[in-house]
Amino acid sequence: MAHALLSAPSHELKSQIAKTYDAIASQYNAWTAPHHEVRLDYLNRLLPHLPSSGARILELGAGAGDPGTALLASLPGAHVVANDISGAQLSLLRTRLASEISAGKVETREGDMMDLAFSEDDLDAVVGLYSIIHLPREEQGEMLRRIGKWVRGGGWLLVNFSGKASEGSVQMGWLEEGKESQNAMYWSSWSPAESRRLVQEAGFRIEVEELGGEEGPGVNFLWVLAQKVE
Repeated sequence: MAHALLSAPSHELKSQIAKTYDAIASQYNAWTAPHHEVRLDYLNRLLPHLPSSGARILELGAGAGDPGTALLASLPGAHVVANDISGAQLSLLRTRLASEISAGKVETREGDMMDLAFSEDDLDAVVGLYSIIHLPREEQGEMLRRIGKWVRGGGWLLVNFSGKASEGSVQMGWLEEGKESQNAMYWSSWSPAESRRLVQEAGFRIEVEELGGEEGPGVNFLWVLAQKVE
């Protein structure tokens, strides 16, 4: 029987995602730490393309700020808007990066990424790692179209998608092995070809496109680094 979340309204789905990430913050951060090398590899491919000083960057799904937000905030004069749906994760980020927040290099915005708003051409880059995959498929294209308006001509997008299509899947007790749990996690994805098309339709020219970054048996991702067409 299909899980009720698969047919739930978007706001209920997001509420459950936030609740689950709040509940498993420590487990998730410990689980993902061994994969930081993959994230850092792609982030370091982005950095040379950013302004030498004063870059404005939006990070979708910033989590606890390690390693992405910390690296982006280390750029000279950078201002990073760190968004996450989990209040628990952003609380950890605020503790970890308190000095960067005090210096005005990092600000946090809690909530659904679909509720964010920026002016056109406001950002030099948007980073979305393991985050857009939590949106229902019909919202993913709209999110990319908004990003295409927010990023200035010549700016950049670094994002990953699932390596295979899924209309939506739910896993109960994710990362809570050996424990009965009502916490549920949700993901969805288009095919790599469709995800690529959505990025291009949002106004980006793809510079890097790779399948890899495996985080478990049979789990891989489409990694995209793309430049906004001027």
